[in-house]
Amino acid sequence: MPDNIMVIAAEISADHHAAELLSELRKLRPNLHFWGIGGEALQEQGMEICIHQKEMSFLGLGEIIRHLPFLYHVKNRLLQRAEQDTPQCAILVDYPGFNLRMARWLKKRGIPVIYYISPQLWAWGKRRIKRIRRDVDVMMVLFPFEERFYARHDVKARYVGHPLLDKHFHELPQHDKPFDAQNVTLGLLPGSRPQEVAALLPEMIATARLLKNRGRIHQAEIVCVDTLPEGAYRRHLNTADTFIRLIKAPFTECLPRYDAALVASGTATLECGLYALPMVIVYRVHPLTYYLGRLLVKIPYIGLVNIVGEKELAVELIQHDFTAQRAADELEKLLTPEGNRGRREALRALRELLGEPGAARHAAETVVAFLDARGKEKA
Repeated sequence: MPDNIMVIAAEISADHHAAELLSELRKLRPNLHFWGIGGEALQEQGMEICIHQKEMSFLGLGEIIRHLPFLYHVKNRLLQRAEQDTPQCAILVDYPGFNLRMARWLKKRGIPVIYYISPQLWAWGKRRIKRIRRDVDVMMVLFPFEERFYARHDVKARYVGHPLLDKHFHELPQHDKPFDAQNVTLGLLPGSRPQEVAALLPEMIATARLLKNRGRIHQAEIVCVDTLPEGAYRRHLNTADTFIRLIKAPFTECLPRYDAALVASGTATLECGLYALPMVIVYRVHPLTYYLGRLLVKIPYIGLVNIVGEKELAVELIQHDFTAQRAADELEKLLTPEGNRGRREALRALRELLGEPGAARHAAETVVAFLDARGKEKA
């Protein structure tokens, strides 16, 4: 077996980010073999998929507890493989609930750990800093403030940039979409997990109906992901919802044509921000997860666009605050020429905050530099 690297990318977004990293790594180390947890994007890069990302799609504490026996099986399977064919390192992508535990188990076996896309310790407090300092050899972070955060806590971190810039930089429009009150389109972005769609889409559709009845929008689009069947979306529509259509299209194609969006909290908020698309951020989770989150979260926002902007660039409606009435009222403020233009102007500053493209290349260079340095230490 050639030199190999374990990769754990257990979510859709992690699968895509890891695939971009592997594409760049292959240019620098074409003979490396990659194996682990991933999805279609990593499979297209030639990675050996031991466990498919779909099997790891859990949302919230309640679901994780129910799947603990399965997670234990996954852990054992990966560690058995690592003992049979020791990897040069493990690249763990996001997914901290599982990956930070995996980092401990790997470190105990002498396998170096490179973590790509940091857990949001700056939001959840500093309880995990000691674990990361102990178990992670290099933390590759997406935002400049994360590198500074880790430096203050004596953790080796490298700012590589955000992968979204690689994806969107050359597609970003030079000018904002003009607001036409006679032809308004609302985007509905309910997330990529089945649990998210089930929890958020019915209220999103109800919001669109209210805005249509008020004469504020003329059509709405539900952005579907390839990994979910069309029925997961269509079952929430009724025969009167002819103004709403389902689409499967990349954000680069659909975001520029929206006047505003209702967006599940997550990476999509940052993507909407890059396109200066006015939005309202929504989210719902298991009540226990929400309760614990309220106790632990140390920052005022959960939406990435607001966290990076360090101010409220988009209203957040979380848990019981997310009702069709509240969401429609907030969106209505964005669906006037003045309100739309003002919010787009505020969002435009986000591009500068995220810097330049090249995250996957910088991350690959960081991995190779680490492996080279480790090779010299052993020599």
